[in-house]
Amino acid sequence: MVKCRRGNPAHGREPGYGWAAGLLTLSAGAVNAWGFLALGGAFTSVMTANSAMIGIGLGSEDLALGRLAGLAVLCYVLGAAGGSWAVVGARRASRSAGIGFLLLEVVLLWAVAVWWLSVDGHPSGWARTAMLGTVSAAMGCQNAGVRAALGTHVTTAYLTGLLTQAVVDAVTLRRFQRRALTTMGLLILGAATFAILERLMHGFAPLLGPVFVTAASLILHLAPRKRRGAASY
Repeated sequence: MVKCRRGNPAHGREPGYGWAAGLLTLSAGAVNAWGFLALGGAFTSVMTANSAMIGIGLGSEDLALGRLAGLAVLCYVLGAAGGSWAVVGARRASRSAGIGFLLLEVVLLWAVAVWWLSVDGHPSGWARTAMLGTVSAAMGCQNAGVRAALGTHVTTAYLTGLLTQAVVDAVTLRRFQRRALTTMGLLILGAATFAILERLMHGFAPLLGPVFVTAASLILHLAPRKRRGAASY
């Protein structure tokens, strides 16, 4: 008999946590699709794929591909450092750990979205590269911030490890992790929604990512007021 693994009790009591995590996962799918489809062909949070692309670029002498993927990795690392710093700074100041890194991510994503709209969705080569770097930093900020605030068992974008662990648990412990399938489904849905909107309304598709993250930030900002005994996000 396969058992379903329950979520962390502390997080289950946090008002709005599930909705916020879902919105952040949707944003990850949308922003990754943005990078791949419209910002040069690199991913914004899948650093495994980008690392492989760097190697492919070097081996095939496609230096443009290698540079683009390398930029995405570098900016992701910088964003992850910024997100981690925001969580640590909030804890030292005895504030909620969740809002700081999300505010930083929101600023980065909305800055690029407004820039995108200002050029009617057709940025020049250097602008497109700069946009890719900025949104990669935003995704690094999100992923590191979530892990620093909630622990390594929570993810809104990194699917490989989560999916692998779900398979291992199903085979060895006969436990089924609904969270793994939910995360995968939301990532796919976010990417699919971006692709559809990109095809139908090219100029507005990049608004998906910042809208989802903004909504998640608002939920987490308001949630503690509903139940003061809940743990901080």
